[in-house]
Amino acid sequence: MVSVKRVAVLLFAAAMLIFGSLPALAADLAVKENKTRAGILNVTVPYISGAVGGKQVDLAVNRELFSVVNAELMDLLTEAEAQSFRNTHTTEPDLADVIRYNSELVKYADKMIAERSDSGRSSASWYARSEYEVKSAKNTFFSVVLKIRTYTGGASDKVTWKALNFDLRDGRILELKDLFEKDVDYATRLQTLIGYQQQGRIRLVRYIKGKNVADPVPVTITGQENFYVDDHYNLGLIIYSFAPKKKAEPAVTEEKPSEKADAGSKSAANEELFGTTGAETATKETQGSTSGAEAAEVENKTNPAGSEKASVPISGQNAGSVNIEVYDISLNDFADLIKL
Repeated sequence: MVSVKRVAVLLFAAAMLIFGSLPALAADLAVKENKTRAGILNVTVPYISGAVGGKQVDLAVNRELFSVVNAELMDLLTEAEAQSFRNTHTTEPDLADVIRYNSELVKYADKMIAERSDSGRSSASWYARSEYEVKSAKNTFFSVVLKIRTYTGGASDKVTWKALNFDLRDGRILELKDLFEKDVDYATRLQTLIGYQQQGRIRLVRYIKGKNVADPVPVTITGQENFYVDDHYNLGLIIYSFAPKKKAEPAVTEEKPSEKADAGSKSAANEELFGTTGAETATKETQGSTSGAEAAEVENKTNPAGSEKASVPISGQNAGSVNIEVYDISLNDFADLIKL
């Protein structure tokens, strides 16, 4: 007869085997974040570990994530200030240095801006905030949207959304065309589905509000679009559309600097339909790690397209506004074209 003590030992050993094997069963990627707050700057940048391609792939991905945010921070500085920082800070060889470089840049930028305010220059209302939203985090694929909002004077702030999609086998950044088989016409199908969303929203606005809203401008897919892919096989296309300035109106009509809202405005059509310019949600994260850092995100689960107005510069066009519109498309509609 087996003793009670022996049974207890066997059960304990079995439990250790079961729970010890759980991490091996998980294919999720570890996503952490570096937060630095200095004065008017509040910067959060994600970084990963556990890519199937190994630590070198982790480092390549993390360097790219930080470089996007660092570039926006550099834009807050004068050329002389930026060059001074580069002269005293060397290229980052490992993750600890990548993180240190970003944190020191945040503090340096805040110091430079504060000195301008002390010298009487109008920079007291400036600010910068970066946040992010993880769309998918597996050890073979990572999709994230970096959202950076800055104000450096003028009628409105600048909003930049940068989606990055990584093949974690080799660290390669994927373009939209990389999702599909070579030489297949995925663009036409995407344009058709986006057109349905555009027309459906406009019809609802006209029916519910009785407003005579202008027809939307058709989207042309080039394969270079900003996009993400989530865990539910939804493809999100982030489209920047330029709205030219009307005569005798301000150059931009976006969010004023005093409105440091934690959420962006919706597109004109959504404003007409829902009667609001806010109503976004704050998220914290996913896959066992935080991923929003109190990030305000445009939700598109019920709306055919979300948008955020921004004063994102476009070459040769500086007298209008830019809308960020997000179109969610199910990749189930592309099963015959998708690259497996």
